[in-house]
Amino acid sequence: MCGRLRARSAVWGRAGWGTQAHEELPACDLSLGLAGLPDDGQELVRELAWYYDNLGALVTHGVVEIEPVSGYLGGSVITVWEKMEPLVAVERARRAQNSLPDPNRWQEYFENLYHLVREVPPEQARAQSRSWRLPGR
Repeated sequence: MCGRLRARSAVWGRAGWGTQAHEELPACDLSLGLAGLPDDGQELVRELAWYYDNLGALVTHGVVEIEPVSGYLGGSVITVWEKMEPLVAVERARRAQNSLPDPNRWQEYFENLYHLVREVPPEQARAQSRSWRLPGR
């Protein structure tokens, strides 16, 4: 239930926030963008999105390679983006209506990170590492 974002916000802020978003965002009305979330949920989802957006910027500009990011966080990048994409689309449209500059820029690095991880899936990124020793995983 979408209200659980509010009830669990303290826990979500300390640990497991990506999992909470994955499990609970579908119960929210994402057609309203961030406004479809409880107040506490809005802040937490914004923080989660910014985390992935910043990580995406680091990968896009070559500060961090995609392989370790995908190997460690790739699964969550994929699942969280796929849950948040409708919300991002609404927020971009809202920014365009408010004449904000470059409205499609909102979460653009996160979106790009998603596509990069799809090209180098977590299993592949780990298996190709010189230091990976777990067979078949």
